[in-house]
Amino acid sequence: MKASSLSRHLKGLVYISSLLWICGLFLINAHAQDATQFSLPEGAKARLGKGFVQDIAYYPHGGLLAVASSIGVWLYDAQTGAEVTLLTGHANTVRSVAFSPDGITLASGGGLGEDYTIRLWDITTRKQESTLYGHKSDVRSLAFSPDWNMLVSGDDDGKVHLWDTATGQLKQTLSGHANNVYSVAFSPNGKTVASGS
Repeated sequence: MKASSLSRHLKGLVYISSLLWICGLFLINAHAQDATQFSLPEGAKARLGKGFVQDIAYYPHGGLLAVASSIGVWLYDAQTGAEVTLLTGHANTVRSVAFSPDGITLASGGGLGEDYTIRLWDITTRKQESTLYGHKSDVRSLAFSPDWNMLVSGDDDGKVHLWDTATGQLKQTLSGHANNVYSVAFSPNGKTVASGS
């Protein structure tokens, strides 16, 4: 066999092997997303989420689970694992989700594709109520104050924003972190915010 023929033959084998490997990855991924009960680890009840899962929040009164993903916010029945609905509106990946303590509102934080917004959703109607603008990078973390009048958010620029949930106005920006703010929380009395980078 000539060297050029052998080279073409080897390139063909590499191409076919690569193609089979990629197809195998997609089949495994699709199977894992579509089969909620198949091959679960011991103690697990269901497999939820489609696309990359970025964050998860339980509804305060039980029954619902919000999953932030690369294609929107999935709402699931927390008992059965059944899909309730998909909330869409962000231009790209949803990085964070949080329910208000009264269970009326769900906040979602965007990222990628320059959609650095926070969207507030009415849980009863499943409709978007408002959009909060002010972040200049991915919104990685969200938390409501205990009285739900304030929302705190953290982003990839190391900024922590405080929002008035009634008006959607940005009340204050806190600086100090040198990198992504992955977690935020209010104290039980609502007077202190903790942030983690």
